Amino acid sequence: MERDAEHSAASIESDGKDIYVVVNGKRIAKRGHPNTPQAKTWISLEPGWQVSSSDDTLAISYEGVAIQ
Repeated sequence: MERDAEHSAASIESDGKDIYVVVNGKRIAKRGHPNTPQAKTWISLEPGWQVSSSDDTLAISYEGVAIQ
């Protein structure tokens, strides 16, 4: 899947159990569950992707290049 930082569409979705970050229709990260070591963090589901957040800001990068 070729990624173009200027043409990536990112969103957040939930399946009722987990919360995901979705880029171009692919789930790239999910939110850690409360009371686990991953609480309040984003767990990468796809190699090369990194998601972090603070307050109301979500930062998404692929192989070190910010896309949002």
